[in-house]
Amino acid sequence: MTTAFANALMNQYGSEKTPFLFVIDFEMEKPFVVRLDDLKNENIRCAIHDGIIDFEFTGPSQQSVKSVIIEKEVIDFPTYQKAFDLVKNNLLAGNSFLTNLTVETPVSLNASLDLIFDKANAKYKLYFKDLFLCFSPETFVQIDPDGKISSFPMKGTIDAEIPGAKEIIMKDEKELFEHTTIVDLIRNDLSKVCSKVWVEDFRYIENISKEGGGELLQVSSKVSGLLPSDWQHHIGDIISSMLPAGSISGAPKPKTLEIIREAEKITYHKNHKRGYYTGIFGIFDGKQLSSGVMIRYIENTPSGLVYKSGGGITARSSAGNEYQEMIQKIYVPIL
Repeated sequence: MTTAFANALMNQYGSEKTPFLFVIDFEMEKPFVVRLDDLKNENIRCAIHDGIIDFEFTGPSQQSVKSVIIEKEVIDFPTYQKAFDLVKNNLLAGNSFLTNLTVETPVSLNASLDLIFDKANAKYKLYFKDLFLCFSPETFVQIDPDGKISSFPMKGTIDAEIPGAKEIIMKDEKELFEHTTIVDLIRNDLSKVCSKVWVEDFRYIENISKEGGGELLQVSSKVSGLLPSDWQHHIGDIISSMLPAGSISGAPKPKTLEIIREAEKITYHKNHKRGYYTGIFGIFDGKQLSSGVMIRYIENTPSGLVYKSGGGITARSSAGNEYQEMIQKIYVPIL
């Protein structure tokens, strides 16, 4: 399915008020759109519970496991630093203000991807044709029936068990700069399709549970805008105009995407394309729309499972801290 065809189909279903699922990869090369009534014919399981849409298509229940165990082969630090230095040099040269660098980590699990789908707890869950599983805490955009659109960029992660974790993350100048940059980028993205844009809530904390106990603290903001009254007729055009998501690319987007492609040749094993990782998926239920960024992501490759993770890098970032954050994000949020 081409991007143009996917956009046209989303516009059509929206104008007909036909509920549908959409899945769009980071490079926007393999979009997928299907009516919710036709999901039974696809090897797809999905769930969205984000306060706007409450939807589950889960298929038969799976045999449970007591806990999910992840064994990982993390990239060595010198290799990571080579990619980090490439990004940092571009930042220092003024080619980017913020670049999201991601890594592919081979993993082994004691459970299948569809079983982990049942076990994981997240706002946005998608098991897609045995190609990948994501269990994401991050909203891309929500649109209410009246055309109010909201985006919720996440930037800033810390282990909640660190003494004073909340104060540390909220007072960190690097994290503040990174978060402010992304909020500004999201404002610009929304302004492409909205008559009015505003920051509704700036830097609040969300708690995310992980397997084996413990929590992560994640810093988010809420940026909103007002779409035209006929927004449902233009869903494909609206969504595609804001991709890729700013929180997992960087700013300014065009040059930053070039830097990402070059740097991730180092951190990806065979194919340096992100694919569906850091793309988006969502549901239009006939009245409103909700979508998530595909992070917290496990992919089934010909050479085995890989977990993709990363973080935003600014001129103030240190390789050691970013390396640890990348590893920290390799987890499954267990019920």
